[in-house]
Amino acid sequence: MRFTDYQVLSFDCYGTLINWEAGIAAVLSPWAKSRGLTLNDEQLLTAYSTHEATAEAEHPTDPYPGILARSLRALGNELDAAVSDQDAAALATSVPDWPAFADSHDADRGRRAGSR
Repeated sequence: MRFTDYQVLSFDCYGTLINWEAGIAAVLSPWAKSRGLTLNDEQLLTAYSTHEATAEAEHPTDPYPGILARSLRALGNELDAAVSDQDAAALATSVPDWPAFADSHDADRGRRAGSR
């Protein structure tokens, strides 16, 4: 494959390069604790993920920040825990703060060096 044969290349980086679970948990955990919920990160992520899948299926053209906010609101409804506009916005705007996996930077550098 020659990269010059293509105008655009795309790949999924979330879950491959970016640790979305840690990023989402970093927002969900403080929200849950502030609402008196005793769920751990794994339990929160499991419950949250069903709402994100539903939101993506029901609103496939929505931008991802809207999916995140919608999903948190649905999770709040399920858990009978309030979700403020600030809570929803915190998750919706958190993507740039999601951490990369430790080996992502080195793997990307190797890929770029090999493509020259």
